[in-house]
Amino acid sequence: MQISYLSLIDQNSSTSHSSFIVLHSLLSYGPNLRFNITQDLAHVQLRPGCSPTMLQELAVQPPVSHMIITIPELCAWTIEVMNPRGITVNNVLAMIRETLNRSVASHEMQRSSRAVNAAIDSFRARSRADPREHAQGVKRVDFLGPKVFFAGLARARDGSDSWEIHFAQNV
Repeated sequence: MQISYLSLIDQNSSTSHSSFIVLHSLLSYGPNLRFNITQDLAHVQLRPGCSPTMLQELAVQPPVSHMIITIPELCAWTIEVMNPRGITVNNVLAMIRETLNRSVASHEMQRSSRAVNAAIDSFRARSRADPREHAQGVKRVDFLGPKVFFAGLARARDGSDSWEIHFAQNV
């Protein structure tokens, strides 16, 4: 388990307080699950010995109702997870998939030509065999290139209350 010192916002008040926070082991940086963010959550594979019910467990202890996840490779986008009853592992994975599988708006394509060209190449490779995917155009996930596997979360290096998400080409 990953233990981090974090300033939490209490679910029942608007005041902040400092506390230790423990990230669920399935979300920690490392080979804890196999999750290709281009595929439906039904395809998530847990490491041996893990029960599927672990996906319904709280993402962090103590529970939080709001979580911000930054994407170092894609600074323009963040992933915001909310659940008033406490964020679960499944909530986090679902919001990662939902956020990164959104089509890119034309104004979001106004990045460096190298990044856009790489995203277009990834889009072509991803959608080559599926006309429905091709019709949806470039998605945020295409800016990750071949790194479409969730590799885990880690505390943000900037000292904020957010988490950084990491991806790998394979796990």
